[in-house]
Amino acid sequence: MVDKLMVNIIWHMHQPFYWNEEKKVFDFPWVRLHATKDYLFMVKLVEKFPSLRITFNFAPCLLRQFQLYLEGEEDLVMKLAKKKASAISEEDKKLIKEKFFVVSSPRTYEKWPRFAELKEKPWESFTSQDFLDLQVLYQLIWFDPLWREENPIGRELWERGRNYREEDKEKIWKATEEVFKEIFSCYRKLLKNKQIEISFSPLYHPILPLLINTDVARECNPTTLLPNRFSFPEDAREQIKRGRDFSREVWGSDIIGMWPSEGAVSEDAISLATQEGVKWLATGEDILFRSLGMKKETAWAELYLPHLWKKGEKDMAIFFRDTGLSDLIGFIYQHLSPQEAVKDFINHLRDIKEALPDDRPYLVNVVLDGENAWEYYVDNGLPFITSLYQALSESKEFVTITPQEYLQSFSFLPSLSRVAPGSWIYGNLNTWIGHPEKNWAWEELRRIRELWDREKEYLSEEERERSRDLIYQAEGSDWFWWLGEDNPSSQKESFRQHFLYLIHSILRVLTKGEQECTREKS
Repeated sequence: MVDKLMVNIIWHMHQPFYWNEEKKVFDFPWVRLHATKDYLFMVKLVEKFPSLRITFNFAPCLLRQFQLYLEGEEDLVMKLAKKKASAISEEDKKLIKEKFFVVSSPRTYEKWPRFAELKEKPWESFTSQDFLDLQVLYQLIWFDPLWREENPIGRELWERGRNYREEDKEKIWKATEEVFKEIFSCYRKLLKNKQIEISFSPLYHPILPLLINTDVARECNPTTLLPNRFSFPEDAREQIKRGRDFSREVWGSDIIGMWPSEGAVSEDAISLATQEGVKWLATGEDILFRSLGMKKETAWAELYLPHLWKKGEKDMAIFFRDTGLSDLIGFIYQHLSPQEAVKDFINHLRDIKEALPDDRPYLVNVVLDGENAWEYYVDNGLPFITSLYQALSESKEFVTITPQEYLQSFSFLPSLSRVAPGSWIYGNLNTWIGHPEKNWAWEELRRIRELWDREKEYLSEEERERSRDLIYQAEGSDWFWWLGEDNPSSQKESFRQHFLYLIHSILRVLTKGEQECTREKS
């Protein structure tokens, strides 16, 4: 039995790049709403426990959207909420009805009775006060419980619960701006104090193995029906390079670790990451056992050791996610009381600790989204996370550690001669390719990418960079995630439309360049 088991918790923070340059608006409000509900909340909770060591992974496209909000840009929901309730148009009323009741958990209605009342009220009988209350409430419910409890304005608005006034909206927009500012300052503070480590994902959160060569999906699943080959390894390299460069600029610190989007890896992707200075990355446990050619039942202890993949002069430390423990937090503990959930988690850690021999520096890796689970928990997960952090900070059996700290303390890692391609979802890439709708998107992307290669010389430097950035946006994983049948959502069509907006925007730039070239020749 090991003396003390190390625990590495990585919270992955990500939203797709929702900015619509053509309309000068964010098509979706999720960056702002999760900022006020989760991104500041999560680091504030860590700050309360100074002995904890936690890692936060930020997708650079999320950070860029933080900056755009601070520069004064707005999302569509925000614009609708700002309109005077007594003067909103019929068209705006339809949009409000469509967008202001989008919540994932019924707990929202339990917590906010006026919001539940408006949800059930016949739409045709809405008064101006009803619209005003809805405009305020839909923003207010997306603020975290710490803000509502500790901020006098937040507490007053929450306790009032209805009969809001137009001036109350200004209080919310001011609070929102303050949250975005504090996100940057708070993370930088804890990073400087070495209480947290920050890692990054590639720029627009693409599936790196598929950018390099979509045929790699067949290695994970030989029966996968694939589109014509998409193969642009130079894009994968730039997504890594630009993502790391931007992250270092934002945080004012070197960033050496990477959570590849959706934990998707291949040997080619890892090789590119090493060339761009990445020292460690994390992925799913299925990748480890497929790489070893062994079943989990016989090689389970290997899961609790980072491995070193080496090729030539380059090497990469790889941390493997404990799927069971991570998914308990992501999907199961929301159904338990905070005390029961934390007790169960600690017991699982104890079982692992007692089963491992006392001969190596074992480490449990818990990796999951840092924002998506909490709305299903009581009070946005505040009682659970607080209890979990307290248990870990007071424990004599377990100690939290970041990947960088681990690598600084333990130089020897078991070697991994090969890395099987795949992701943290079932160890394959089926979530992003193989379904007819997903393959359609890859075909659209391939055609526009090949066209760009042919036409780029006719573009100005500004047009070339603008269209290349739009291509990188279109390569993001999220557009493919929502297509097909495996992740049903009422917002599926909206995501498809945003992907098409990107494709059409690229085409417009290329067409303009082609027209300019024709005029010059004539």
